[in-house]
Amino acid sequence: MRGVRRAGVLIAVLATLAAACSSGSSAPENGASTARVRIVNQNLLHGNACPAASNRCNLPDRVNLFFRQLYGQNHSCPELVAIEEANPQTVAELRKGAGACGYHVVYDDDPGQDREVVLTTELVLGSERRRLAGPLRTALWVRVATNAGPVDLVATHLASSSDDRPCDRATCPPPCKIAETLNACQGREAVAFLREKRGPHSIAVLAGDLNAHPNEPTIAAIRVAGLVDTHLAMHNTECAPKTGVNCTSGRIDDSLVDMTNAHSKQTERIDYVFLDPIPRCSLTRPTGLFAAAGGPADKRNDLVFPADHNAVIATIQCRTTAADLAASTPVHSSTTTTAATDKLAPATVAKVITAFRTLFEPNPDPDTQLAALENGAALRDSFIARKQQVGNLASRTSVRLDSLRQGATPNTIDVTFSILIDGNVVLDVLPGQAKLVGGRWLVSTKSYCQVATLGIDTIPKECAK
Repeated sequence: MRGVRRAGVLIAVLATLAAACSSGSSAPENGASTARVRIVNQNLLHGNACPAASNRCNLPDRVNLFFRQLYGQNHSCPELVAIEEANPQTVAELRKGAGACGYHVVYDDDPGQDREVVLTTELVLGSERRRLAGPLRTALWVRVATNAGPVDLVATHLASSSDDRPCDRATCPPPCKIAETLNACQGREAVAFLREKRGPHSIAVLAGDLNAHPNEPTIAAIRVAGLVDTHLAMHNTECAPKTGVNCTSGRIDDSLVDMTNAHSKQTERIDYVFLDPIPRCSLTRPTGLFAAAGGPADKRNDLVFPADHNAVIATIQCRTTAADLAASTPVHSSTTTTAATDKLAPATVAKVITAFRTLFEPNPDPDTQLAALENGAALRDSFIARKQQVGNLASRTSVRLDSLRQGATPNTIDVTFSILIDGNVVLDVLPGQAKLVGGRWLVSTKSYCQVATLGIDTIPKECAK
């Protein structure tokens, strides 16, 4: 809800670990071999809530510590690493250290501040990022070729308490259910995405910070779909909040207080690696928490943990035939979260920007703001109630339009926009639209509703249409 490597150290690590950074396999038997693939998942904490002077809670050294965990502690460069809360700054640090394991960094230059990225030692065959229900969350699918055959991995970070909300028909399409929450809907979408992309010979894995406890509807829906919680499948005990054993989240995420304290404890398990089972594959050790004790220690700083979350790992062992290996073929890569900016008339661009600023930026007169909103009159009561609810934040809010392009009709402009508080981005690269109504460009109802309904329990009926 979460020092750059020295050249000499990198060279030494590369020399000692070159053989360890590929999937392990045994000798062929009866035309088949047995191979394993390891998947680690880590919410790496973007650090946006940390003090500005802390450089995102010392992001460079935290990334460096995570890399030392990946190539140390007997883990020897897991083949696939799913990371949440990544952004351009995180990716820049990951690229600096990725050479120690020969990792490829799979990232599509999405400008979001809370995105998924995958590291892999294996050949990348394809990737795609897709938006999930609601304005903020995405899922990243990556296919790689391993000695165990192709692996299809979907990494995601589902809605937290800050942006979860009840579903409605406009926000939660099938396979979602209107009676559930956005978090559960996104979990169903992630499973559907994995099933859509999975190849006939592939090992299929869903990993991420799902922001849901094991007994909550999101996890129940994933299990009903047939996916296996690898942590429990290997007979690991459930999270014990009093002791922190087998828990993955709960440390402070806006300072280094807990990340520099070896005795700080987690209190919940919300990070998972799920396996979509196939007969030729089974789970083996290590599977469960990854580097749960933190470290290794570094005299240059006091870091114990690279993030507020603990990482988790699953090791999958498969009997693999020539046909399985031959299925590792390249596929098309794409993204559905970023949009090109078309050339629009400057006057049109100015009017769209004015509409968004009029609606979202401070103004003591709500009717002036609502005049820039499609169906503003019908939304007046809920608009005023929401404005009162957020209090003085309303006076500190601004909006930034990141891109504009012609919509599907001449009367629509598709935009991406971000909401800022005191000049700092809090909701980034949101999909939105302006509509030409009665000769005026207005912010679409959907664009407003997706922001105004985040983290609330009751959805205005005008937003649920």
